[in-house]
Amino acid sequence: MKKYAFIGGYDKTELLLFLGKIAALAGKKVLIVDATVPQKARYIVPVMNPTQNYITTFEDLDIAVGFYNFNEILEYTLNQTLDYDMVLLDIDSPEAYMDFGIESTDEHCFVTGFDLYSIRTGIETLQAIQNQTRVTKIYFTRDMLPEEDEYIMAISYGLNVIWNDEIIFFPFERGDRNVLNINQRFSKIKIKGLSKDYIDALMFIAEENLGLKDGEVRASIKIMEKA
Repeated sequence: MKKYAFIGGYDKTELLLFLGKIAALAGKKVLIVDATVPQKARYIVPVMNPTQNYITTFEDLDIAVGFYNFNEILEYTLNQTLDYDMVLLDIDSPEAYMDFGIESTDEHCFVTGFDLYSIRTGIETLQAIQNQTRVTKIYFTRDMLPEEDEYIMAISYGLNVIWNDEIIFFPFERGDRNVLNINQRFSKIKIKGLSKDYIDALMFIAEENLGLKDGEVRASIKIMEKA
């Protein structure tokens, strides 16, 4: 079971649903864990009987909400181990990072917009990293100024973070927001109507960070475009 930590105060729920769906269509068994303070998945992922903590299946993905560590998830499932190929963790606090036992060998992505809340909560979470760890920057912004990335680099100086060379951009055009809103209202994971830049960024993360093969990702995207 491989863990993928998506770190930051920025809203990452739809991003993880898209990536999880791509992986599931590629034949992977995927668990998404919403370990954030707001627990947005509780409000946009359909569930029959929501309780304080639960796991629900949505579009061939298992979504865990309200858990504070893997032991609680194991107790809930009554299993000795978690039978998943990959676990996508939505993390927005140092406590969640440590409680879920994320290690430097796990995949790390720092997801942020350029509002101060997203940046500062993300940096606070990165402070929980104990050993030198490679991290990929994912920026949600329409028009990023060079000074904005320089600001991230400056305030993260001294942390146990080795930034990967590539920066992944989601331009987040108006049409992209409309697609996300429609998906929420109709409880779907559809990519039709998303900008090419948005889809290209999803494909890049699926390959470079989740480790899926190019052919698998392209096949998944084709299926999602027809849905």
